[in-house]
Amino acid sequence: MNELFAIYKRNFPFCVRDDSLVLELLSDDSIHVIPARDPDGKLIGVSVIEENNILMLCVDAARRGRGIGTGLLEASEKHIREQGFTSVTVGAGKHYLMPGIPVASPVWPETLQPDAVYDGLDSDSAAFFRNHGYTHSWDCNCFDMRLDLEEYHAAPLETPGITYRWALPEDMEKAAACTDNAYESFTKYYRNPELYTGRGKQRVFIAECSDQVVGTLIVSFSAEAPGLGSVGCTAVHNDYRGRKIATNLVILGTGMLKEAGLDKAFLGYTYSGLDKLYGTAGYRICVYYFMAEKKLV
Repeated sequence: MNELFAIYKRNFPFCVRDDSLVLELLSDDSIHVIPARDPDGKLIGVSVIEENNILMLCVDAARRGRGIGTGLLEASEKHIREQGFTSVTVGAGKHYLMPGIPVASPVWPETLQPDAVYDGLDSDSAAFFRNHGYTHSWDCNCFDMRLDLEEYHAAPLETPGITYRWALPEDMEKAAACTDNAYESFTKYYRNPELYTGRGKQRVFIAECSDQVVGTLIVSFSAEAPGLGSVGCTAVHNDYRGRKIATNLVILGTGMLKEAGLDKAFLGYTYSGLDKLYGTAGYRICVYYFMAEKKLV
């Protein structure tokens, strides 16, 4: 398992995921590992599969162009087909190490906010999968975003009648009611009591109008890595949209990260449209994802 973690780190240095979670996923009994080794037994390539999803497929840079990746992909598809599945995805399935295949440019044609893609990132891997019959499964782009907090200077917006504060334990049900209305799939995250104690690495920040929670945000302090913060799961009650509440939540929440002394802020696994919301606070796209999918015959 240590060698799986090491090859992940070598080949995906741009992916932000908590190391303990990566180790947990790579050691799970449910995964199927197809290794490629050199004559000395060193792991130089691998495919890690969960059900019909390839969690990770990579070949060390010095060994590419020799058919190793093609062999791993063909063996992966064969295994998935033998398990009775009729399609294969790459990246995000039941769990994920990364949402999709990391690339340097958009994979869906549209206008996005200016990006700040990591140096050294390319789009060769997307071309590899496309050449083997994979297509982008989303009708928009998927990406991560980043922000250097030393340069952060966004000012809060005027949102008359709305106040902002950290949520308390007694606010959990009101926050969940807001997300039920705004984006129900977020509610499961907001029903975690630990987010309301003020003692963990993650906290809920809310927008209120009178006694109603009308906006929510989860703010994370060094949850993924030391010195790295994030904001996410932004939701605004439908009756209060168009009043810049979501933007202000992001601006204020990011300011909390800077006040806490963190160096950088990060947003993972987000998508088209949110580049504008988070871009207002200074976040820039740092890696795009090819959300690869293929029908098996």
